[in-house]
Amino acid sequence: MALLLYVRMTSRYDVPNKRMKWLNHFVKHIYIFGVSCCRHEEATVDEGVSPTLRQWQLAEALRGYRTRRELTIAQAGEKLKSLGKRWSAAKLQRIETRGYSPKPPEIEQLAEAYELKKAERNELLDMAQDARKKGWWQSSALPKVFHTMAGLECAASTIREFGLAAVPGLLQTSDYARALMSVSDSPVAAEVLESRIAARMTRQHILRGMTPPELQVILAEGVLRNPVGGVRVMRGQLERLIDELANANVAMQVLPADVGAHPGVDGSFMILTIPSLEHDVGYCEGMMGSVYLETQEDVRSCNMRFAALSTLALSPDKSAKLMRNILAEYQLWKEAAR
Repeated sequence: MALLLYVRMTSRYDVPNKRMKWLNHFVKHIYIFGVSCCRHEEATVDEGVSPTLRQWQLAEALRGYRTRRELTIAQAGEKLKSLGKRWSAAKLQRIETRGYSPKPPEIEQLAEAYELKKAERNELLDMAQDARKKGWWQSSALPKVFHTMAGLECAASTIREFGLAAVPGLLQTSDYARALMSVSDSPVAAEVLESRIAARMTRQHILRGMTPPELQVILAEGVLRNPVGGVRVMRGQLERLIDELANANVAMQVLPADVGAHPGVDGSFMILTIPSLEHDVGYCEGMMGSVYLETQEDVRSCNMRFAALSTLALSPDKSAKLMRNILAEYQLWKEAAR
């Protein structure tokens, strides 16, 4: 499936039209032959329960049951010990912060300590069982740091993303992704690089699933004008973005370069709305790693920043026009180079 999706995403935007027509023809027939075999698997991935989401739900539920009993983590740990169980406050902390996935016997012990009803206990056991399954990303070449995000993306109903320096991963072509990954501080072997690119392309299947999320993207104009990978690669990337505008679940705005200071100067960020979680989840990625923002205050700040950026950005229609104009500029660069 990963290979098929990789071929599908590269076939239109990444292969030069004139010199490699035979390859385009070959790719087209691979896709036609394979899509019927792949469709059921894609639907299963889209519609199935995300282990990552279950892990988050389980932690949230256990934290809720503890606070309902008006117990601190330390008090809950002492209560478990009084029942003859081997627990510590540190272990409870790891469970509630998703650093450890409890096993069924441990769920039973927590249910006893929190005096849960049978239905509540069974629901926790179901969550724990689902949380210990493997998502497609865990057996892919996707770096471990992105596993949680891939799991949450699969469960999201709405994804809002601001891109200050690069096109979001869900909308990248493989050539654009390759150009970005090739300048990483941690170079990898060519086959590892290609596997990671294929995994990133596989992530994009959620936009074409049975119940795709609504994707709302705001891009800084500089992202579109920075020729990542060269003119040909950037031309293909812009073509991809423009094509995405035809999809009902994708909306894009461009933040013009002359807007001045704006709420996104600190960097790119993402907000995921997941129906089964109490609050939205914010996400920021930087040189020091990724950070998930989950408190009401942090999520409210992300929502306000995104709303302000949307107001400052061009309308969807004007954004589409600007993208087409920039694409035409790249086309002129190509002709001037001949």
